Amino acid sequence: MDNIRVASFNLFKYSSNTAKNLNTIASIIKDNAVDVLAIQEIFSKQALDNLLMYLGPNWEGRWDSPNSRSVSAAEGYAYVWDSNKITLSKRRDGSPFIPVIHNQYPHKDGMNLIRNPYYGRFVLKQNEMIELRLINTHIMYSMNRDINESDDHDTSIMYLSDVKLRKRELEILATKILPKLDDKTYDLQWNEVDGICRKPYTILLGDYNLNLKRSGAKDTFIDDQEIIIRDANSEKIIVTLQEELTTLKAKTKDKPQIDGYRNNFDHFTYDRMRPIETRCWAVDAPNDTRYYRGDYNKYKADISDHLMIVMEICFV
Repeated sequence: MDNIRVASFNLFKYSSNTAKNLNTIASIIKDNAVDVLAIQEIFSKQALDNLLMYLGPNWEGRWDSPNSRSVSAAEGYAYVWDSNKITLSKRRDGSPFIPVIHNQYPHKDGMNLIRNPYYGRFVLKQNEMIELRLINTHIMYSMNRDINESDDHDTSIMYLSDVKLRKRELEILATKILPKLDDKTYDLQWNEVDGICRKPYTILLGDYNLNLKRSGAKDTFIDDQEIIIRDANSEKIIVTLQEELTTLKAKTKDKPQIDGYRNNFDHFTYDRMRPIETRCWAVDAPNDTRYYRGDYNKYKADISDHLMIVMEICFV
């Protein structure tokens, strides 16, 4: 059986001028044996290149930024991967499929996403008949620019319309875009030499700005952790996983020292009918003795207001 670790990390306004501790970020990624990582809130290719320097020569990456209906939404995404284990899928002419901002909508209801996702196709070097299709997303927190760009996303200042918008965007991603990309057939999906059909496994991942009800978060919940999609030829069971809290509490005048976690915003979504086994977790780096020993304020200053999340996949 083949195993792989896929991760997601919101790096909180990471630009080439941001004072991040890139050495520790790279250590968190490598210490958790991540094979491919989806990054949100990374603002430039130079910022990606800086991180790759710390990850080392066997790591590769790609960056792009979506066009957006909101100025504050056009942040940027990236993928980084261990090139000893992962490579980009190839087109028929042998050229790599470079990750792209996905703006093709298979629905007809007239609503587009505020911030389009970043779509990448990857192949396992140990088994090139397995293709991993990743949809890196950061669902817009609020249409209100002041709220969206604030350092502390506190649910007490959210508008109900913003929550409804997030749920609607997740519905488009999980029930429209993910199934469409999962079913898509590409030139090299069929291995003509061996007569074997390459198996695609499609995962939506990132910062949803929505909580799962079993997480212990107080509010702003995803309506359906499991969605069944049926048509004449197939059935998909779209599930959203990763129930641990992943965002730091906000600072207040009364409590300037951060002392724990608040929201369960970071997730993985995929079709449970695919023959894989999974387990998910959030990386508690602020409390890890290798890093911050319980200093949440230092972690936020050095790294992010989010934890990295990891999905370990076993292809059966």
